[in-house]
Amino acid sequence: MGWTTIERQMELAAQGKLTFPMIIDGQQIHSAEEALAKYRELNERDERVRRIIREKWRATPGGKLCLEMYQKFQEYKAYLQQNPNASPQSSFVGVDFHEHDLFKEGLLAMRAYERDRAEKDMRNLRRAQTAARCEHRHADGRRCGSPRIRGKKLCHRHQGMEEVKPVKLDLGPMEDPDSIQMAIMKLQRAVIDGTLDPKATGQLAYTIQLAAWNVTRTKMAREMKE
Repeated sequence: MGWTTIERQMELAAQGKLTFPMIIDGQQIHSAEEALAKYRELNERDERVRRIIREKWRATPGGKLCLEMYQKFQEYKAYLQQNPNASPQSSFVGVDFHEHDLFKEGLLAMRAYERDRAEKDMRNLRRAQTAARCEHRHADGRRCGSPRIRGKKLCHRHQGMEEVKPVKLDLGPMEDPDSIQMAIMKLQRAVIDGTLDPKATGQLAYTIQLAAWNVTRTKMAREMKE
C-alpha cells in the first residue's frame, strides 16, 4: 500500500467515513480507532523503508555528488543573499553566465516546490481539524477527541458504553478515577433516596469495585495517560 493511499485512508478513518468490518494488510478491522492505529503502523513501517532506501542512496557515488551539489547550491544562495551585488553582471554583449542562469532556474523550481509542499501540509492540517470528533466528555471536562461513528455523535467506544447504560441508574462510563468517584456518589444518592433495592445496590457496588480494580489495567486508561 503506497503512501498516498495510506494518507487518504487515514483521512477517511479520521472523518468516520469507512465501513466496518474491513481488511487492512490481512487483518480484520472493526472500528475507526483500530483503522487509524493500523494505518499509523503501516505508515511507520513505510517510513522506515523510505529511510533505509534514502540512506543507501546517500552512500552511492551519485547520491554523494547530488548532496554535494545541493550543499553548494545552498551556500551560493546564502552568499548572494548576503552580497546582493555579487550576481554576475556583464558589460560585454554575448557574455553568458550559464551556471548562474541554471542556479536561478533551480531557485525558482525550489521555491515552487516549497510553496506546493506548504499548501499540501496546510490542506492536510485543515482536513484533520475538521474531522468529526466524538462529543463525549470525561469527568474532568476533557473531550474524547476520537473519530466519531458516521452519522453518530460518539466514537465506537463511547457509543458502545451509551448502548449498555442501565435504565434505572446511570453510573457513567467509569473509565477513570474521577468518573468512578462520581459513580460512587450516584450510587450513594440512590441508596439514600431509596430508589434501589438491596440486590441491585449490591450488584452495582460490585460493578464499581471491578471498575476501580480494572481502571489502571485497560487499554483505554493507558491511552488517556498518553
